[in-house]
Amino acid sequence: MEARRLIGLKSNAVVDWPSIAIDAILDLMKVDPDRLATLVGAWSAAPGPLYERLGAAIAAAIDRGELAPGAVLPTERELAARLAVSRTTVVGAYGELKETGRLESRQGRGTWVADGAGGRPGPERSFSAELYAGLMGGTAGLIELTAACPPATSLVGRVLAGMPGPLLAEAVEGTGYLPAGLPELRERIAEHMTTGGLPTAADQVIVTTGAQQAINLATMLLGEPGQSVLVEEVTFPGALDVTRGAGMRPIAVPLDDGGVIPEALGDLLERVRPSFVYLVPPHHNPTGSVLSDRRSRRVAELSARYRVPVVEDLTLRHLPLDDRPLPAPIAAHGPDRSTITIGSLSKVLWGGLRVGWIRAARPVIERLMRLKITADLGSPVLAQTLAASLIPRFDEAVHERRAFLAGRYAALTSALAEHLPEWTWDRPRGGCTLWARMPGGDARAFGQVAQRCGVNVVPGQVLSAEGRHADRLRLPFVHEPPVIEEAVRRMAVAWDLYAGAGARGEQPAALIV
Repeated sequence: MEARRLIGLKSNAVVDWPSIAIDAILDLMKVDPDRLATLVGAWSAAPGPLYERLGAAIAAAIDRGELAPGAVLPTERELAARLAVSRTTVVGAYGELKETGRLESRQGRGTWVADGAGGRPGPERSFSAELYAGLMGGTAGLIELTAACPPATSLVGRVLAGMPGPLLAEAVEGTGYLPAGLPELRERIAEHMTTGGLPTAADQVIVTTGAQQAINLATMLLGEPGQSVLVEEVTFPGALDVTRGAGMRPIAVPLDDGGVIPEALGDLLERVRPSFVYLVPPHHNPTGSVLSDRRSRRVAELSARYRVPVVEDLTLRHLPLDDRPLPAPIAAHGPDRSTITIGSLSKVLWGGLRVGWIRAARPVIERLMRLKITADLGSPVLAQTLAASLIPRFDEAVHERRAFLAGRYAALTSALAEHLPEWTWDRPRGGCTLWARMPGGDARAFGQVAQRCGVNVVPGQVLSAEGRHADRLRLPFVHEPPVIEEAVRRMAVAWDLYAGAGARGEQPAALIV
């Protein structure tokens, strides 16, 4: 009787209960089209007919254990719409996989992964494949406008080449396990933070393996599965991956060209009562905006009032594109216990250093140290030794990086104006990405066409906790100008195909088979 009530059936209805039970199970096991699109990644950049490329990508996901036996795949029509291909392409891909025994299907039941197919399933993890595709072994000839990773500044190589042997020899003394970080580096980071407007002592700093680990440790400390976290309306996808992977629910806070809106933040703090708030104040990823001093103070006040800590990510702070001064960090306006501040050397110096940090109150640092021990016992000491030699010359690196990004920004905006004049954007105050707006259409569908034209892009939905901003793309300006020019030229070809097909009421993929 209770089962009938739950599925909305009248008590005297004649029901095929086994059929309903099977349908309910299939619904629970169905793979969302967005999820499958994430798993297949840059599938269309491989050689061969489209249906073979798609089939090979789905087969690889099955073999990795990411599509478990019994998982029900999207219908041909659903997946075709999501990947911007013809339904015939998906039918062909599914057909190939049925012949190899990886898939089974039945009329009225759909298509599912066959028993015994694939590797051992692992735990479900959120992962922004569109963002990190290039880091997983790119496809030859495909230009990656995905991860915004600038090359090393020249200072890194010069300092590394000049490091004395005795200093390096001293660095390898002892066990090499320093959970809180190299003492000298912690002191240099503290001095760096103090100069930036946030008084900091060395014992308020823990060194992490990049900002990504810092976000992970902060999430482990502050959040629990089932709880909520407030994030900006669009934000760093890596933070969304971390919080979702921890079983948390990101909730979007509205923002404008001045960053997060304090009034909206206060309203959500009152209604949602999240575990913490994650913000990227300057320069916001992906819009490049800067949270003003007045708004920073207001955010700190709200954090203290509602006793909800703020995790502020300053990874992009030192990437300005103009001369306007930056406000002090949010943590400078509130008690230490209410804010965790994240920093990194990746964008100014080099991502390969993998040196980041967390600045927080001493008791918080002690708790984070325990988490750091379970994570990796400590970050690589030789990289920390190099970082300790680089930080005193940080301003020199900032000057070089700023000139680098200004040139790349000019190259990108010039190419967009020439090849995609109908696209628009607001000039960012800093950072290394452009938040571009298409005149219409769906960024994910366009991204699939762009991939087949030789360029990989990040659709706006990937940066949104709610899957919004379907008319946006995040475009990094970190490549050499000729590469940027060629990437935009390929995007223009893709746009002509995508927009032209849409105007005729066709699937864009019908033009590329």
